[in-house]
Amino acid sequence: MALKKSMSPEERKALLSEAHRINYRLRSTFFYRKLHEYNTYTFPETIQKLIPLSEDYDWTKYKSWGITKEAFEQIKNSNLSLIQVFSHPRILREHPVLIAYYRNVAALSQKSVSYLSGVHTMRFELGEKNNLSEVQAKELSKLFNEHISLIIESALEDFSTEHIKGLLFASTGAQIDGSWRNAIGDEAEKVVQKLLIKEAIDLCKLTAFMLRDNHSGIEEFDKKKAKSQLDRIREFKGFTLSNKRSVIFSSEPDVSIIDKDGSTIAVIEVKGGADPAGALERYGAAKKSFEEAIRQNREVVTIFVASCITSEVEERVKKDKTIKHFYNLTALLTHEDQREEFLKHIFRKLLKC
Repeated sequence: MALKKSMSPEERKALLSEAHRINYRLRSTFFYRKLHEYNTYTFPETIQKLIPLSEDYDWTKYKSWGITKEAFEQIKNSNLSLIQVFSHPRILREHPVLIAYYRNVAALSQKSVSYLSGVHTMRFELGEKNNLSEVQAKELSKLFNEHISLIIESALEDFSTEHIKGLLFASTGAQIDGSWRNAIGDEAEKVVQKLLIKEAIDLCKLTAFMLRDNHSGIEEFDKKKAKSQLDRIREFKGFTLSNKRSVIFSSEPDVSIIDKDGSTIAVIEVKGGADPAGALERYGAAKKSFEEAIRQNREVVTIFVASCITSEVEERVKKDKTIKHFYNLTALLTHEDQREEFLKHIFRKLLKC
């Protein structure tokens, strides 16, 4: 949706600067969050637990699984276990999530694996599917091992656990970078969600998380596990507070603040685009959500959190009676005083914490 009046050079420069700031700040949090979601840190530990069972795997057919004799002998005579390096069809069938581990050691993307093997691995890697067939397991193992063998044979020094870790992070980083362009809006929501959760923790008011995958399930907040629970934010659809109020994450609105009796106290729309040309469209989407919330409850407080808002759109926001409060997302991430003002408004005034 095009803007009606042109921007001045000064406004264009300021918006471009803000676009870069919000883009790189959200990109940093996105990378960190995705490294956890893709199990990059935990894969070596998972493989380590399987090593004591490595003798149970028969490697006599290693050549048919794409492993060269030179690479096989080098790893066999090293301090590494074969299953740390090479993909065995049985391992993939027993633990399909480990497809991601061997794929990354082979320095292959999900897209390239799909193209070269005909197997779409995403749902297996996420644990959403576990029925990997014999043919699929052999095809994937052969593909991964061919690439891993080539890496080992071209290495200037003996292949080690450090090389494996390096490949894991480099491959995962490339995958994350490839998915970043379309993820800025989602990451903006996750950042605001995490701000709300951390504030509830700091105030000692958070009691439990509501689970996305279980319609009636909750997970009690454990202060000792606070960091790991925060890293699993995508698994939660909200949280409850000690004063019997709750915060729910969804879409349209992105965040709902719920009172003891189930009525809506406030709704928050988060629009984290980095393109000033899309400012009017982001405002329009938020306005539509707010209008529906007000239709259901005339007393609801509406809060718009957005980045890269042009002066024209900002004027509309100020005059729009459906929007009670507006916060600049870039400012919330950059300036501690504005972040504190936002959180104080949410928790002290609206949630009565």
